[in-house]
Amino acid sequence: MTTLTIRIEDDLKSKAAKQADKLGVPLTLIVKNALRNFVESPKIVIGESEAIVVTPEIQTKMDKIGELLSKK
Repeated sequence: MTTLTIRIEDDLKSKAAKQADKLGVPLTLIVKNALRNFVESPKIVIGESEAIVVTPEIQTKMDKIGELLSKK
């Protein structure tokens, strides 16, 4: 086991600690989980994700793709 020291803004740490408390887990668990996820899938997402609107046209295309994949 090792210790990781990072520099973050006090406000960010405070907000993250409050969210972790609401979930009933230590902030360390949140950070460890984030690192595990990064190791397993080496990607990062910065910013908020966009909402995806599935129009009837897109749904039709998705259904066709699903049909093709289920045939294999």
